[in-house]
Amino acid sequence: MVALLTHESVDAMAAALAAEITAALTEAVNARGAASLVASGGSTPAPLHRALAGTDIDWSRVTVTLADERWVDPDSHVSNEALLRGTFLTGAARFVPLKTAAATATEGEAEANAAQEAIPLPYDVTILGMGGDGHTASLFPHADGLTEALRADQPRRLMALTPKELPGHAPFARMTMTLPALLASRRIVVMISGAEKRAVFEQALAGSDVFDMPIRAILNQTETPVDVHWAP
Repeated sequence: MVALLTHESVDAMAAALAAEITAALTEAVNARGAASLVASGGSTPAPLHRALAGTDIDWSRVTVTLADERWVDPDSHVSNEALLRGTFLTGAARFVPLKTAAATATEGEAEANAAQEAIPLPYDVTILGMGGDGHTASLFPHADGLTEALRADQPRRLMALTPKELPGHAPFARMTMTLPALLASRRIVVMISGAEKRAVFEQALAGSDVFDMPIRAILNQTETPVDVHWAP
């Protein structure tokens, strides 16, 4: 169920996806009176966030949340929430954060999950990225808790998870959507760019070990349609 779509540039990819997402969310609003969008942080989706800011979506009827979040203050420069608020997330949209006031991600799990339960499933659109190590959201290879987060019958939408090797640019614990929550979407969009990420994507498609490359749990399933968008 994976489709690969290529674009001439990252900006072209962002523009095309902004148009597609606008159409999907508008269709959801027209059909059900409301829509939901799961966004992701990182450098690759950033142009999409800026493109979404220029669309005519009725944000007052859209609930936005995140696929994962670093356990930092919401105004931190490494916060995904801060990234969204600085681009397309307007005051009109309802935003459900993953970060709580709890001292640790583990301590914040219950409150974050309770807030997430207010968003009806399935989500309308889920946007994901992919790291050079094959992680997606904050489902990092061989991380403590990864087995639980990938369980098909995992009842929690969110789990605290810390990479075994913390990235130098963001050495923080994370709150991440579990695999069942990510798959509980009408459509999933994976955004990647550059030759290195294309090679990682091809490697992921060629194998089946989800613990080595968690993105495979998204790519190698038949429950939810997945479009992978790539640009040089």
